[in-house]
Amino acid sequence: MNNSMYIAASALQLNQKTIDVISNNLANTNTTGFKKDIVISESFPEVLLSKINDRVDLDNHRPFRGVNVERNGEIFSLTIDSGYFKVNTPAGIGHSRSLKFIIDDNGYLKTFYKNTSDELKADGENYVLGNNGPIRVEDRNIEIDNRGNVISGGQIIDNLITFPPFSVIGTTSGGVRFDKIAVDYTSGIVTETGSKLDFALQGDGFFKVQTPNGIAYTRDGSFTLNTNGQLVTKEGYIVLGQNGPIELGQNSFEVYENGDIIIEGQVENRLDIVNIDNKEYLRKQGNNLYTILDNIQPEETLFNGVLLSGYLETSNVNTIKEMVSMITAQRSYESNQKVIQAQDQLLDKVVNELGRV
Repeated sequence: MNNSMYIAASALQLNQKTIDVISNNLANTNTTGFKKDIVISESFPEVLLSKINDRVDLDNHRPFRGVNVERNGEIFSLTIDSGYFKVNTPAGIGHSRSLKFIIDDNGYLKTFYKNTSDELKADGENYVLGNNGPIRVEDRNIEIDNRGNVISGGQIIDNLITFPPFSVIGTTSGGVRFDKIAVDYTSGIVTETGSKLDFALQGDGFFKVQTPNGIAYTRDGSFTLNTNGQLVTKEGYIVLGQNGPIELGQNSFEVYENGDIIIEGQVENRLDIVNIDNKEYLRKQGNNLYTILDNIQPEETLFNGVLLSGYLETSNVNTIKEMVSMITAQRSYESNQKVIQAQDQLLDKVVNELGRV
């Protein structure tokens, strides 16, 4: 009965976080170049449930019939009907009879997700555990045999399966938990402004900006000039060109689709526009700026899109969809409130009525 209250309480916290994120998205509907946030949640790890001071029920322990292994590219999918796979999560070790994993850049078997470009990523994900802890291999071309052994280079590295004591009758979960906030980098709609200092990017990419804390990135191309005639953001941060700050002064200029700055018929500079291959390490810093995490190098690649002068990109927030998501989260919040109230009433009866019997 108390477990039901914990599950409902965890859902309340997740729904509140979801509502906060949706509210922020809606508040930035008209913010130039804003990218909406998405709440990613996951269930608490399945923990083993055991009988205490009771006879062993062998009916709950099926004979082990081997591991069903499927491989689709980099993804391994495993299922078993007896025993458990173990995964190390921030909330503890989880047990499951199904498992999907990939091999990360360091050779570890880890759970994964797909980014907005449909690429498999394992950063921040969970380690798959063997009998000797996290499993690491030297070669991505591994095999999983019928007994759950991980085989690399013809050698057994570890085994994926653990068999619990007979007192274990299954698993139970503690509800859901907030995992992280992801950014949806899909493009917004491009609108014409007519201002030569407004720029929009068609395709993946970011303008590079010099801030007091280092290099930052932005999709907001609503720029202006400072007193020195340099191209800056609305907050006064220098917009970088490939040859340093972009000096426009009072000159007449043109900007080509590749970012070239043309003054008096000469190419004086080019807007430093780059794509970031490891966008999962970008974090919002306010003022529509993104910075890379400490100790992570941005994987900058060439911008293959088109730069539009006299245009701005709107936010990618769909107001109707966000309102529907808001209503859904609120209804879920109310439902979990009722669950807690019902459990509280049951506890009241247990304490005040059953005790009189």
